Amino acid sequence: MKPQKTPIIKLLLNGFALILVFFNLLGCQGISTTTAELNKQGNEPFYGAKFEPEAGRAIHGWGQITHGWNTNHPGAIGDKQDYYDYLATVGDHAPAIVSFYIHPQRKDGQQQLDGFIERYKKFAEEDSWQMAQIAYDFDPEMTLSGQGDKQLEQFFSAVSAIGKPVLMRIGWEFNNRGHFDPKGYREGYRYIVDKMRAMNVTNVATLWHASVPDLNELSGMPILEPHDYMDYYPGDDYVDWWSISQFSIESFRSPGSIEFYNNAAARKKPVFIGESSPWFTVGRSMKFRDPESFDESIAWFDAYFTLFHEFPQIKGMNIIIVDWQRWNWIWPQLTGGFNNTRLDLWLSLPQRFQQWLNDPKFIHANEAKVLFN
Repeated sequence: MKPQKTPIIKLLLNGFALILVFFNLLGCQGISTTTAELNKQGNEPFYGAKFEPEAGRAIHGWGQITHGWNTNHPGAIGDKQDYYDYLATVGDHAPAIVSFYIHPQRKDGQQQLDGFIERYKKFAEEDSWQMAQIAYDFDPEMTLSGQGDKQLEQFFSAVSAIGKPVLMRIGWEFNNRGHFDPKGYREGYRYIVDKMRAMNVTNVATLWHASVPDLNELSGMPILEPHDYMDYYPGDDYVDWWSISQFSIESFRSPGSIEFYNNAAARKKPVFIGESSPWFTVGRSMKFRDPESFDESIAWFDAYFTLFHEFPQIKGMNIIIVDWQRWNWIWPQLTGGFNNTRLDLWLSLPQRFQQWLNDPKFIHANEAKVLFN
């Protein structure tokens, strides 16, 4: 009597099915979107966004050159020196990104735009950095009516001709009180991106930049509009990176911040810390102070730099190392002004800062020149 083959076939088929199930499970885990799942499995994400670094890397950026630089405002004297001082401090770890600001639809908007383009072109020729983060403000009504077309075309033509990679924060901190209504912001953002695409501009990535979603609860003050930040979302097709401001050590891992990081990962978008600076306040107020000790300063930077390992979807940053007291002209309503965040506050701080930048996770100017040009 011949041996029965059916059981063997069934075993093989069952085994094959189990293998398929196994690989499907692996696949599901491989695209896990929450930070906890990413960290548990040791996965470093790569989403394929424009100018996104490879898995496990993050881009080091510095700021900021204020909008006053565009028009030679007296309050902006020292902006370039802040940058040069930072370069001298970090040595071989020059930032890959430098940040700029434009308000092209304000009263002096055309002067700002003309001045920015002229100065940015000269700045780009210095070649000490490789990417620009440009915060571009807009008025939804003017934009959607076409009144801003000439300025948009001038801006996109200029940055395209200069050729360096640009991370464009369109209407940054959109959820701050008095900045935008959700519908106007969404439609204006899309209009700007559509204009860029119609002009075939290829060296600009778009950043959707929010303030920390639970900033009201953290600060005890009505800093944000009473809308969910997702009400402002223009859509995945219009956003390359999600971006967030992080100034307070309490907000780095607040429920709102963690939700933001995880929502970005769920949509397969890398996160950029578009603005950050070691701010310290007097209680839950808008009264700012310098760090009270070297240890307090170190604690802020430690908490900040570990974010990039704890939340691997954060793949770039802009850290503002300046004496903010120079910028009281921008916020005259703050009678005491902001605090000093320069690294020369403490004798040992520059050396410690270089150690954080020594982390192989971070991409600096020289490497960025190879990766992104």
